[in-house]
Amino acid sequence: MSEVIRDTAVPLYMQIAGNIKEKIANREILPGSRLPTEAELSKSYEVSRITVRKALELLVEDEILVRKQRLGTFVLDKKISRNLNHFMGFSQCCELEGEKPGTRLLSAELVKARPADIRALRLEEGDKVICIRRLRFCNDVPVILEENHFPRKYAYLLAEDLSRSLHEILREHGIALASGSKTIGVCYATRDEAEHLGIKENDVLILSRDITYNTEGEPVYNGKEVINADRYEYKISTNNMAEKEGL
Repeated sequence: MSEVIRDTAVPLYMQIAGNIKEKIANREILPGSRLPTEAELSKSYEVSRITVRKALELLVEDEILVRKQRLGTFVLDKKISRNLNHFMGFSQCCELEGEKPGTRLLSAELVKARPADIRALRLEEGDKVICIRRLRFCNDVPVILEENHFPRKYAYLLAEDLSRSLHEILREHGIALASGSKTIGVCYATRDEAEHLGIKENDVLILSRDITYNTEGEPVYNGKEVINADRYEYKISTNNMAEKEGL
């Protein structure tokens, strides 16, 4: 049955886009679900496939839908947005978005420091680090697989409930995290990463490498996160320093 009005100035494709958007907002069409094909929508709305295609393209541009090659058109899940202009952890980021964070501890052990740990954490050759691997959830959906390495003096973490926020645990031990450096790139999901994040092997992931410092400028941990890009995004504000400085 058609859900469009033909004797109106509003183009048919915009009416269809608005109707689909309303159904998504009312959860008649759920996040992550696949829409009917263009042919099916064309029959349902009693319009041409070209009109349906224009409606879907509009919703793709608005980041409400996503087209997946050979699979169809899907409703995008809401992404957690992390503002890189502010220093915060995953739990705090979720809570600010009104979402429920969660964590599953995968492992926590003492291991030999890697060369990257020695450089980042200012360690000596042969030192060991506390390696904590966790899977982070938003509203019970896996989003991030993280691995954080701490100098051995933070061994007390092994006795803590590591399903909690690490930042909160550190604060309770008098460690205030104040700053960090972050390098962002992309990688392809390994079989282990895909299984944990509920995606396919070789899917593209966001790769984030972090070094986090306390208020004295001492490195506290060296971290790596692989992130499902369908559910998480980074935002940053910029300004034209050259223009401000008259360059």
